[in-house]
Amino acid sequence: MTFGGDIKVTAYYAGHVLGAAMFAIECNGEKVVYTGDFNMTADRHLGSAWISKLKPDIVITETTYATTIRDSKRSREREFLKQVHQTLDNGGKVLIPVFALGRAQELCILLETYWNRTNLKYPIFFSGGLTEKANFYYKLFINWTNEKIKNTFINKNMFDFSHVQKFETKSIKTEQPMVFFATPGMLHGGLSLSTFKEWAPDPKNAIIIPGYCMPGTVGNKVLSGDKAVMIDGKMVQVNM
Repeated sequence: MTFGGDIKVTAYYAGHVLGAAMFAIECNGEKVVYTGDFNMTADRHLGSAWISKLKPDIVITETTYATTIRDSKRSREREFLKQVHQTLDNGGKVLIPVFALGRAQELCILLETYWNRTNLKYPIFFSGGLTEKANFYYKLFINWTNEKIKNTFINKNMFDFSHVQKFETKSIKTEQPMVFFATPGMLHGGLSLSTFKEWAPDPKNAIIIPGYCMPGTVGNKVLSGDKAVMIDGKMVQVNM
């Protein structure tokens, strides 16, 4: 895309979430590459970031996890599935606070595949409306997903989950073991926070936070190891 003949902007696939882009900007002989979140390795629902061989004068990028060294993706997925399965078998419930787009779809595919392989019968819930809205766009823009999903699309749309169902608020108080994906991801309000308040005191339950939580949010306090959190003027014991 060229503006007025002087500025040229090129968008590149960034992975991370559906529609994420990196931008290369050229103006008067200078080049800048700007990007927010990007993912250099393909995951279960999107391909890896891609950009032309460039020699920019400046690169501007987000750095949330720039100094973080993680275990391999396979190791993290294995640990995630182990924790979920153990919690359910012990009669507990698993709360997974997520952002509406991105990690939620990847983890749904991971659990869907695991449920099919192990024939588990525990319900997996998604907060109402989120599945329909987000997954609609993944189905609409299937060409932006990874090669595996595109290659199997004719036989099965990977985002037509058979084990994931719409969550009803009354399920918060049931004793049935379950997995619940709820927004928002930082536990700063909404259904994820109200569910957390209900489930946190019970040590049988578990919470898995797969995304970044800003300082000051309940999610950040939980990740920091706080065993008691003030919510709506009441102290909630975190035993899960």
